[in-house]
Amino acid sequence: MENSRLAQLLQSLTPVELRKFERFLQSPYFNTRSDVLLLFHAIRASLEASPTLPDRDAVFQEAFPGKQFSASEQHLLMTYLVRQFEQFIRVEQIKFSPELEDWLGVKAFQRLGLENEGSRAIKKAFQRLESGKLRSIAYHEQGYRLQYEQVRRHRAQPEQNARQLKQLSTRLNTTLVVLCLRQASFVLSEKAVYNMEPDTWFLPEVFRWVESADHVSVPAVGAYYFACKMLLTDEENWFKALKKSLSEHNPAFPPEELYDLHMIAINYCVRKLNAGNELYFQEIHELYKVGLETKTLLHNGFLSPLNYFNIVITGLKVNALDWVAWFIPQYKNSLERRFRDSAYSFNMARLHYARREYGEALMLLQKANYRDLLTNLAAKTQMLKIYFEQGESEVLRNHLDAMAHYLRRKRVIGYHRENYLNIIRIAKRLLALPAGKGPERAQLRQLIESTDPLTERKWFLEELER
Repeated sequence: MENSRLAQLLQSLTPVELRKFERFLQSPYFNTRSDVLLLFHAIRASLEASPTLPDRDAVFQEAFPGKQFSASEQHLLMTYLVRQFEQFIRVEQIKFSPELEDWLGVKAFQRLGLENEGSRAIKKAFQRLESGKLRSIAYHEQGYRLQYEQVRRHRAQPEQNARQLKQLSTRLNTTLVVLCLRQASFVLSEKAVYNMEPDTWFLPEVFRWVESADHVSVPAVGAYYFACKMLLTDEENWFKALKKSLSEHNPAFPPEELYDLHMIAINYCVRKLNAGNELYFQEIHELYKVGLETKTLLHNGFLSPLNYFNIVITGLKVNALDWVAWFIPQYKNSLERRFRDSAYSFNMARLHYARREYGEALMLLQKANYRDLLTNLAAKTQMLKIYFEQGESEVLRNHLDAMAHYLRRKRVIGYHRENYLNIIRIAKRLLALPAGKGPERAQLRQLIESTDPLTERKWFLEELER
């Protein structure tokens, strides 16, 4: 079943979710075909026995012993099972979205013409909405939808409806403003990545509305307003306001919105670092710690390898070595299994290097199998630094030649290829530098300062001084 969409979909489910899907398929309300359930059992058994995708013929024989294999029949059954999977995840998603469940209930009573039951459903939905802690975009959207349905039902009561119409306008304005601010903050944060000029013509009018009253105290309005101001002006006071808002209103946002807001704040700090202000390493470190404590950085229980690496880098930069030594093993199992061992060994090597424990660092870097190209190059760069600092000149020369050969063999393109070629070139120049403070040293300093890209610029300058 290589490249089978169905097998890949089933692999995305946890063991608990697989058991739920089995019960879903056993329900005659959702599934009336016993052969679809038999096929699911066969695929599941094969996936549990081996992480590789199962063979189509073997799966068919497991599901229907003694029956002649039919590719067309199996394709049809797999299509049915994919449809059941799609229906299952939709049903499951409702459990994670109370506002969606309430809204579907309101619309269902409306479809059946049960006006009294519909009014009760709206009232209950409002009660659940207001009693909850969330004050995110979903909260404002749901409030507007429910208010709109209420206004529609009370058309025959003008006096009562006048007040509700005013509330409806307020809810609509707030919802639109939050949506506009979120969109603008996301685009402004990512504009450098996509090299584009964002379309934010609406922001001055939105800002005027926010500033015309105490709208900034609304958690979603305030957070995205501060984010936009921070990204547009690059002023630190807006960054502090965003941090304060996230700290005070943390429970008001669902994990995905909190994650986006945290990454906007972190990306702002990265821009400050790139401008030469290294004090922002501490800010990033604190943001990452808060993100871990609140589980904001975890998606479905997993931490991305990129965040795992960056958390270690910033921790080392602020000299929080004991905290990093706790973090690396503590969150190892929060990585997906395929990233776990390589990410752990590489970051432990970084920690040992920071502690000047070169032997332990080299052991981890030399033994680990880094399948990811950029991690492999980062590991080779770490080894380069260790050989240089240990004075292993001959080993370093061989290592630099091997690193250059690796770059020629692998498809490393663009920024990364240029960066690592620059690292090799300058390392060779540094290695061949004669002792003393002659003109060669000044020329090399000028080369290091002017070469771009060069991710190890600071280390080269430090070694040049040393």
